[in-house]
Amino acid sequence: MLGIRIVATALLVFSLFGCHHSPAALHEDRFVDVPVQTVTVNGADMGYRVVGQGEPLLLVMGYAGCMDVWDPVLVSGLAEHFRVIMFDNRGMGYSGTGGADSMQELSMKTMARDALGVMHALGLERAHVLGWSMGSLIAQEMALESPRNVGKLILYGTAVDPAPVVAAVERLGRLSPEEFMKYLFPAPWVGEHPDVFKRLPAPAIPASPATVAAQYSAIARWQGTSERVRSISKDTLVLVGENDPLTPPAQSIRTAELIPGAWLVRFRGGGHWLMYQNPATLARVIVDFLTVDQNLLHQ
Repeated sequence: MLGIRIVATALLVFSLFGCHHSPAALHEDRFVDVPVQTVTVNGADMGYRVVGQGEPLLLVMGYAGCMDVWDPVLVSGLAEHFRVIMFDNRGMGYSGTGGADSMQELSMKTMARDALGVMHALGLERAHVLGWSMGSLIAQEMALESPRNVGKLILYGTAVDPAPVVAAVERLGRLSPEEFMKYLFPAPWVGEHPDVFKRLPAPAIPASPATVAAQYSAIARWQGTSERVRSISKDTLVLVGENDPLTPPAQSIRTAELIPGAWLVRFRGGGHWLMYQNPATLARVIVDFLTVDQNLLHQ
């Protein structure tokens, strides 16, 4: 029963977005108008979009989400400096499942291999990787499995221990729709920005309950990375809202402590969905991180 409620709550997030979609919310570049292309990866047709020019930056979406719900101002800010590649995880949005068996066996490593497969299909030997929420867990697995293919690493709303993540997702499943609305953003911030729910981007294709359930199972089976991330040698940026109830800030702090040389940026008044709170500032922080040279040894 809890699993069903978790799926229903996850779908509520994006049905909520769809109900309140407003064209005025989108940046003038409207990345959602960019045609969706597909590549076949590990037996599944994966939908993706590319915007901007420059070094490649792969965006990895989180739980129950699809590429349509990346904040358009954030994407536009990143695309001014980078070739931004967005894609739908297996079974979400414009991406196929690759068959029932693949969904039953869905895991963080499977989704990491899908993300790497999208890169390879596009002829990319190396790309910076930005993962949000579940996407940040996938991004960690990418950097651990295939470090030569990952440039700099941005982990937004992340964790290295599985228990807090599973507990948070289960807590979401116990919330009523009204309670969940209050959960999205910190109450003081909503008080100052009451129109926020009218500005959220909408998915063109509703999330599949079966896929969301498979993603939940993948999260529940994830063993965490706390014993492995010390081996990540990538320049890493960890981003978190100080009022994030889904991926607790303590997990981001722990992540930054474990990954050698990692940057940690905490946003006061920010929640798990902070990219909808101040996407322009978030984009500037990411661009600054990606463009700075941290290596002072050979200058």
